[in-house]
Amino acid sequence: MAFCSWGCFGGGGDTRGGLRKYSYKKLSEATKSFTYDNLLGSGGFGDVFKGSLDGKVVAIKKLKYKKDEEPQNKVEEIEYLKKVNHPCLVELIGYCDEGANKLLVLEFVPNGTLRHHLNGKDNKLDWQRRRNIAIQSAYGLQHLHEICKIIHRDIKADNILLTSNFEPKVADFSLAKFLPNIGNVSHITSVLRGTNVYADPEFIEIQRVSEKSDVYSFGVVLLELITGKPPLFGDSDNIVNWAKSRIEEALINKIYTDFVDPILQGDYDDTQMERMIQCAEACVYRPSVSRPNMEQIIAILKNPNLSIETSLHVGGVHIDLQSALDIKNMQTTPPKIFSFEELAESTCSFSNNNLLGVGTVYKGSLINNEIVAIKKLEYLGVELSTSEFQEEMNAISSICYQHIVKLIGYCNEESNRLLVYEFFPYSLRSRLHGKNKVTINWSTRMKIAIGSAKGLAFLHEYCKVIHGNIKVNNILLDESFEPKISDCRLAKENLHPFRSYNSAVDSLKGTLCCLAPEYIKDKQPTDKSDVFSFGIVLLELITGKQAVENKDGVDTNLSIWVAPRLRKALMINNYSNIIDEELKGYNEDEMIRMIYCAASCVYKLANYRPRMSQIVEVLRGNLEVENIWLSIDSTYLCDGAPYTRPYTRN
Repeated sequence: MAFCSWGCFGGGGDTRGGLRKYSYKKLSEATKSFTYDNLLGSGGFGDVFKGSLDGKVVAIKKLKYKKDEEPQNKVEEIEYLKKVNHPCLVELIGYCDEGANKLLVLEFVPNGTLRHHLNGKDNKLDWQRRRNIAIQSAYGLQHLHEICKIIHRDIKADNILLTSNFEPKVADFSLAKFLPNIGNVSHITSVLRGTNVYADPEFIEIQRVSEKSDVYSFGVVLLELITGKPPLFGDSDNIVNWAKSRIEEALINKIYTDFVDPILQGDYDDTQMERMIQCAEACVYRPSVSRPNMEQIIAILKNPNLSIETSLHVGGVHIDLQSALDIKNMQTTPPKIFSFEELAESTCSFSNNNLLGVGTVYKGSLINNEIVAIKKLEYLGVELSTSEFQEEMNAISSICYQHIVKLIGYCNEESNRLLVYEFFPYSLRSRLHGKNKVTINWSTRMKIAIGSAKGLAFLHEYCKVIHGNIKVNNILLDESFEPKISDCRLAKENLHPFRSYNSAVDSLKGTLCCLAPEYIKDKQPTDKSDVFSFGIVLLELITGKQAVENKDGVDTNLSIWVAPRLRKALMINNYSNIIDEELKGYNEDEMIRMIYCAASCVYKLANYRPRMSQIVEVLRGNLEVENIWLSIDSTYLCDGAPYTRPYTRN
């Protein structure tokens, strides 16, 4: 099904916040005055009619209305609706808000509901289609829960629509924040008692819903996909009661023939089926506190080697950090304390002849002839006490790993605070783009990528440290091109990048292009913003281009330049238009893995970016790329991504 951008529907009203505002008259004409001949369905929030707008078929939902309710802030409404945008959710195209007439204009999904296909005579839902429907619907629900902070409230097979290619679209989710009258529609509680198989029994008496009640309902949908049975059958039986003993037996004996839809016999993969049955069991038969969230469900459904119990404990894909990062016995030594005088002497009084790159890092030679890098911290007033600063130095020096630059010592004399690091002759930037540039062969680029990813994963997942300024300048190389991450941030941020960026942004051209959009906006680094920045590093390794390049006085951001080209490359499986022209040869499988890693880091919304340990394992070939990038994720690769709109459909 072809996607279109928000603004492609012309006529009928103005566009606000990316959504088109329609008049009631226009929508009435589109549905022939809401004739029941065009009725597609009814629900707790209102009736849905088929209509024709601007030459396109749409679905128009006429929302129920109650009098004597306060209007809601329209700016907030539009901002709220803009977030409800995901390829696994029915697309919101526009709206009408004229007094008591409140309507939503939605994309028309032509292939009916999941219920229609499961219970229809001509059932074309083979195992792969059912599994895909389960996974993609879970992605839609995850987006509602994590990004939109919406509880659906009515997950069922009737509210999962299918495109002509049997791709699922979750429909009829709660829009309680959009219009105040919706919040009073008890479309769940009015049918809870004894009739709604999808309703979480834990919440029946207290008449309340939560994300975990959506998870329960989704588990019932999984039971339907597995067994082919409707939620209610016979005189009084329902699928939840019928499946309980059978699901236990199936999981214990690893025999599914008496439980699985007969239509699927001989068609499914046993391991994939076991994972879906495990998910259904965890969603439906466990108390709410023990149920998985949607991220964990996706991980279990997609990964045949993932234990459900492991997923429930750690969330997502389980990776053995000791093995993945090759963590060995780490022996740390306390940092040395240097005087300002001896560090000044080692750098010839901080002569510019000893300046390393841009900033305040100098090459120094200690009394024992050890070559070191000495960083003078910017003076912002003594914000940390002497004891606090020493604690921070001890914490940093304890970060001992083969892909992290080691802190040797420090100076802490009133306003003079300096850090002494082990010395490396080159940065990745100098070797890729600078005066010491060389043509780095493919195997070396992979070594740099994997080593740097390991270093960042070690910081995030072993040390619980956020770097805050990942870029090619801060990945150092020795003569053998072994990478080490430098410039790890202090926990109490004397070194917060925005403290110095604001005063020196002109001298840091390119730095901001390495930072995640949400980091630039909120000025608060997270592990996910580090992941974004690492993706930019991968793009530089792939393309040979800088994060920002200036041509004829115009700056071009690499992430924006790559996006449409990468989308085309993924469609035709030809990546030559984005790969560094100086690369004379490369391993195609490794290149594809790096490309997918870069895409998942840079172009996905923050909550959906992978963990660095996942990036390590995909780069190493130990984890399939499907764990971090699906075909539907290509919708992120739009013109202007990732800075103008995070999810544009073309």
